[in-house]
Amino acid sequence: MEEKKHIHYFDYLRVFAMFGVIYMHAASSLLRGEINAGWHITNTITSLMFTAVPFFFMMSGYLLLSSDKTLDISVLIKKRLPRLAVPLVGWTLVAVIWQILFGFDIKLFAQKLVSSLNSPAAVHFWYMYTLIALYMISPFLRGAIKSLDRKGHIYLFTLASVISLHAMITAVLPDSIDKYMQIDIINKLTVFSGHLSTFILGYYLGSLKKKIPNLLLFGVALITWGIITAGTYFITLDKGVYTQTFQTQSKGFEILLAAAIFLIFKQCLNKESKLLKVVPIVPLSLSVYFMHNILLSMMYTAGISVNSFIDPIWITAANFVICFIVLKTVATVKPLCFIATGIPYKSACNSCNWVYTYRWIKAKLSKKNS
Repeated sequence: MEEKKHIHYFDYLRVFAMFGVIYMHAASSLLRGEINAGWHITNTITSLMFTAVPFFFMMSGYLLLSSDKTLDISVLIKKRLPRLAVPLVGWTLVAVIWQILFGFDIKLFAQKLVSSLNSPAAVHFWYMYTLIALYMISPFLRGAIKSLDRKGHIYLFTLASVISLHAMITAVLPDSIDKYMQIDIINKLTVFSGHLSTFILGYYLGSLKKKIPNLLLFGVALITWGIITAGTYFITLDKGVYTQTFQTQSKGFEILLAAAIFLIFKQCLNKESKLLKVVPIVPLSLSVYFMHNILLSMMYTAGISVNSFIDPIWITAANFVICFIVLKTVATVKPLCFIATGIPYKSACNSCNWVYTYRWIKAKLSKKNS
């Protein structure tokens, strides 16, 4: 089976998405408050950061649907699913313990663990439930895509695009007209809450050979970003409560924005980053996703609050630094490494934990002294 070359622009996308999800959650309370200058700044940044989850689905879609290894069920069961499911179980335990820490009760603890089978123990874990389900059907998706001819690929891409296009149209229509656009066939195509289409779009974006002019991509991205920002403001003003119709992460304008940025990164940033070698963020991106919102809850419990548009920015930075240090340390403890990160200990020693950093520094000093 083929061995794929490292996709460098995915590293940049993962870093962007990682900070994006932290910022989204840090800024959420401010956007539910009074509309003022700070609200507008936060709304503008958040409208961009909501591309984070689509990026994660798009990258997974490309990696899984372009590889023949995906057809091997043993690879799925022995390697891929454990790397997602084991950390999900581990972080579910952490989330439940944190939720009942100040009134620990073994019966409540057991109830919350059982209920996590039905709904995530932490709100942001929904992504992992969806991703694992997509992984489970990925062999069938890869097999189907591999068998398609050119017309079949055009047809599948069109179907995936129609879901987002329909959401874009209904978002801008007034309620009096919007009700006539609720087409049941499209609703039924919106499986996995629309994330399946994003998953498939990622495959096509990553596989695209033709270069699209960067000026066009930047134009599409800026216009779409502006529509999302303005649309969120006007619909929030109309409803009297923060409304995310334009910021939907599974379809609509955010998918178009994510697609444009995806291609910009692909065409402009497909080269190795020396900084990401020194500061190995990328391998820990999954575990940062697991930890960040639990840590935000801890930060708020400790008295940190969001009162101005500056707060989500510094909180995001502080949250990431703490997550990175904690996870890098946990990944250095062999029994905990895989449970927390989904990375085998040997791989962590070659990519992201303190053993890796020690070896990197030692190699640099040795090279300098030779």
